[in-house]
Amino acid sequence: MPVRSALLFLALVSVAACSGREAVPPADLATAAPTVASFTATEYAIAAPDSIAAGWTTFRLANHGEELHYGHIVRLDSGRTRQELVDAYLNAIRTSGPRPTWVKRFGGPGGTAPGDTSNVTQYLEPGSYIWICPVEDSTGMPHFARGEVMPFVVHASSDAPASAAAPVADAVIRLVDHAFAIDLPLAAGRHTIRVDNAGAEPHDINILKLAPGRSMEDVQLWLNPERARRDDDAGPPPPLDALGNPVGGIAAIGPGLHAYFDATLAPGEYVLFCMVTAPDGRSHIEHGMIQQLTIE
Repeated sequence: MPVRSALLFLALVSVAACSGREAVPPADLATAAPTVASFTATEYAIAAPDSIAAGWTTFRLANHGEELHYGHIVRLDSGRTRQELVDAYLNAIRTSGPRPTWVKRFGGPGGTAPGDTSNVTQYLEPGSYIWICPVEDSTGMPHFARGEVMPFVVHASSDAPASAAAPVADAVIRLVDHAFAIDLPLAAGRHTIRVDNAGAEPHDINILKLAPGRSMEDVQLWLNPERARRDDDAGPPPPLDALGNPVGGIAAIGPGLHAYFDATLAPGEYVLFCMVTAPDGRSHIEHGMIQQLTIE
């Protein structure tokens, strides 16, 4: 795996704060399961449906490449173009500068290791969206700037999938500025986790099972994207699998939004962290949004 990709969520980009609140999904009156939209990521392309029905959808990402990949969903303000997105985010990543407020963050599958799959279930209103992968390659170039970016349309539909119910969660994690609030202790086993962004800034959530001998301090040191950008003496990071194994998460979602993801947790030590960059140019991990968990 290329060195830059080993930074897990190194290139995760953020906006200062999503303006306004999104519409609350309709009450879960139906019993139908969410529709499933499957897509793949490689170096450097996304293969996905170009149109899906509005409503509750499970987005299933299969990583067929050799690097870490994301299936991050963003939406542009009217009149903005895909090229403007690429140019603005590329500059923001390089400079740790302000993120464009005309880009809204809607989650999607988080970091997925090579050969692995991940899924996120969420509600999308009709409109035009874009898939992007913000991970950097070995040269420091974000994947989306190398072609891993794809527009898609969410269309209104009177079919059953549009009225499907949300998943049934057995755990809830609230994202606040800047911490995680877990409703119940997580135990070993398979979980469907609801994630609520209760903060004023966008947030993501990443769960990493620590490799033997590794600690939360290693994650703070090596998976902090902004430290890597400003510290010329940081040195190359260890390989991803030397730090741990990603087991689930959600790409950045704006304030007031929520989504669900599945994770299988084996006994051991885990770290929960947010890699979004705050308006001050520091990552949320530097603001204290990192937490170690012991799963028994």
